[in-house]
Amino acid sequence: MGGRLMTKIYLKTFGCTLNTYDSNIMESYLLEAGFTLVDSIDKSDIVVLNTCGVKKQTEDKIISHLRRIRNKYPNKKLVATGCLPLINLDRLEAECSLDGILGPSPGNEIVKALDLILSGEKYINLNTNKIEAPKIIRNGVTAPLAVSSGCLDKCSFCGTKNARGMVKSLDIESVIKSIKKYISRGIREILLTSVDLGAYGFDLKPRKTYIDLLKSIKELPGDFVVRVGMMNPRWVYMYLDELIELFRDNGRFYHFIHIPVQSGSDKVLSIMNRGHGVDEYLESVSRLREELGKDFTIMTDIIVGHPGEDDYDFELTLELIKETKPDFVNISQFFPRPNTRSATMKKIPTKIIKERSRELSRLCDVILYERNKLWRGWIGPILVNEFGKGRYLGRNYAYKIFAFESEADLLGKFMEVKSERVYTTWLYAVPRKEASSIFDLH
Repeated sequence: MGGRLMTKIYLKTFGCTLNTYDSNIMESYLLEAGFTLVDSIDKSDIVVLNTCGVKKQTEDKIISHLRRIRNKYPNKKLVATGCLPLINLDRLEAECSLDGILGPSPGNEIVKALDLILSGEKYINLNTNKIEAPKIIRNGVTAPLAVSSGCLDKCSFCGTKNARGMVKSLDIESVIKSIKKYISRGIREILLTSVDLGAYGFDLKPRKTYIDLLKSIKELPGDFVVRVGMMNPRWVYMYLDELIELFRDNGRFYHFIHIPVQSGSDKVLSIMNRGHGVDEYLESVSRLREELGKDFTIMTDIIVGHPGEDDYDFELTLELIKETKPDFVNISQFFPRPNTRSATMKKIPTKIIKERSRELSRLCDVILYERNKLWRGWIGPILVNEFGKGRYLGRNYAYKIFAFESEADLLGKFMEVKSERVYTTWLYAVPRKEASSIFDLH
């Protein structure tokens, strides 16, 4: 323990909200074991990077960061954890001169790893990846809560499946217990996190679904709001009636859903092995907005230039975006990930991929701006969940971002605001008065 108390750890996280949650778990175990966490590499003895490998650009950024750290701080211990070690271990070992390598969600394995590294050993363990409830819960406004990891699919382009594996779920009782702890510490916004929330509970005995989970969460008392996590379109479609009723009987869930369709072409979706068609996405988006209001917020993902995508397939994607008018779109240019089926397929020329990406981006900018224009002049409550660069940021019931200025201490409060200016991804507002501690949806 004495050595641990003298050892300072700098932990940096890349990637998704699930990785952020994993880092929170690691921090809890490190503090519990007696290590000291610091806020800069300069102050540290050991640098831990929780990595992501979903995109080639992200991998390149992480590899470059690790190499810079090693070159600038040759005497510091350097550890990589997260998804990248299982997606491209060969590159990490060849280029980064690491003292330790762990897989995703290492939990308390990080303590064992650092103890051995401090004794002079190199430590490698890729067989981590466990889902667990949060340990130390800090005060704050927003907190991620991982309810599952892994998924039931095998998409041809996805390296994350190689890292996270099959679905592993926390039981509903553990999730509810964790949320109660969050609420007791003043958390107002909970981000349900997973690789695919729609696959939640299929591994539990007896089997549960994400609908069972959301129903249990809805019954909890307290002034908090929940963002429903990303899910494959087929799970949205399969339970659409029940999901709509949960959103309709609200006060608990943001009117927001992240449904990554990936392409507007059934042919390309089949090549991707997505397990859903375009019609399931179309029907889901249509009914969510018809039954819950045209202001229901839709987020989606598109991969541009996947092998097999021709000009007609890309036009179908453009038409799908025009028809469904999502509020947020993550656009990725296809780049093959190691050990995936898509990496063995005939590639589309990079020039064509970039041209298609630019065309889709221009279209999305127009649509996102048009969607935000629906909120010009809107008056209503938001949850103030962030402060930075002299402005507060908050979300309304549809998870729209509003920025405003105030000298008061408003973090974690519900404020009534009036939207005045519209931008592509956010809105500028002026604060009016403190609001009720619940979302008055309509």
